[in-house]
Amino acid sequence: KISAPGLEGAVAGTPLLRFEKGDSMDELKATVMEDLHEIMSDISTTGRGVHVQASTLGALEALMDFMRNSSIAVASINIGPVHKRDVIRAGTMVEKNPDLALILAFDVKVAPEAVELAKQIGVTIFTADIIYHLFDKFTKHMNEKKAEKRAALASKGVAVFPVILKIIPGNVFNKKNPIILGMDVVEGTLKVGTPLCIPDAEFLTIGKVTSIQNNHKEVKAAKTGSSVAVKIEPMNDEQSHLLFGRQFDHKKNVYSVITRDGISALKENFMEEMGVDDWRLLSKMKKIFASGVRHW
Repeated sequence: KISAPGLEGAVAGTPLLRFEKGDSMDELKATVMEDLHEIMSDISTTGRGVHVQASTLGALEALMDFMRNSSIAVASINIGPVHKRDVIRAGTMVEKNPDLALILAFDVKVAPEAVELAKQIGVTIFTADIIYHLFDKFTKHMNEKKAEKRAALASKGVAVFPVILKIIPGNVFNKKNPIILGMDVVEGTLKVGTPLCIPDAEFLTIGKVTSIQNNHKEVKAAKTGSSVAVKIEPMNDEQSHLLFGRQFDHKKNVYSVITRDGISALKENFMEEMGVDDWRLLSKMKKIFASGVRHW
């Protein structure tokens, strides 16, 4: 330990060099700063990422190596206990990308006032004495946020999986609100929450899937080759007056409603759930909707 005036800007863990006659002060300064410059080069140039904090320069270097190898973007760094100023710095992500409004604190203490401020402005602080434990907390957090976003997109009918359905003529259980039909999944994946339309009937939207049953059991999804009972409920007053056999029948296939925003949502949030056949079907359906929907 060193006790001396003017050490406010000293960084724990930096090399300690002795200046002797004939030495170059500039060269010594450059040597001391090498490790810090190397760490700084790993900071995201986009300004989007988490805030990382460690007890010493060596600990910070180890953590930054781990972050780089794990492809986790870092927007800012600091050494020593977490204080309010660190929370404020991490808080810049609240509006840019709230999922990344995080402080990953490795082997450091967090000041009580920093904890309180973090709660107020929406910053999450994760602490650990082992890097892998910190990574586990981060991974769990990001998975939870992704699941929440997926659920929200699905419930709003934005992220819509491509599907083509054929109505089974002898399995019409209810002709009007709610419409309940037996349907074959010709291609794709049918999910609860999927808005449905009929391209061959001027893209008539018939409602949203609120229930799927397979062999009298509720399921959340049905894939190609399945035969299921589908409950369809209106999304607006106009759809509540639709009647099977009048505005549409079994002769025309039913499609999930595809939009530009929906395609973007699938690419950004459901890449791992979409198979090769799903992307191929989406491409085919995109051409149909782009050529037939006025405001595509």
